Amino acid sequence: MAFKDRVVPTIRIGDALLVPIQIDLDDKTVERLQTQLLEEIQEHRVRAVILDVRMVEVIDSYISYTLSETAAMAHLMGCRTVICGIQPPVALTLAQMGIELQGFLVARDLEHAMGLVY
Repeated sequence: MAFKDRVVPTIRIGDALLVPIQIDLDDKTVERLQTQLLEEIQEHRVRAVILDVRMVEVIDSYISYTLSETAAMAHLMGCRTVICGIQPPVALTLAQMGIELQGFLVARDLEHAMGLVY
């Protein structure tokens, strides 16, 4: 995938892919992110993806569904997915809507996520 086609930059750390999401996610953007991540998992043959969402202010039901679907697809490709940095307002909204992020390991922050991966 060409750099200009990426939704977010990614950083390869060993056999993990760090994905710092620092943009607002909407339906189209999260779908493009899903495609990007699956292509990069295949291309780099990583065994873990860390989604750092500390800058994300809104995760609605469709975005959470698409992220969970991405984690399930990554799992089928032999890759674990860790999500970290969920902010209190986002956690509150997800809990109030009864949304559970399926297929993820959940970490407090990036340091915790790295510990889960290695």
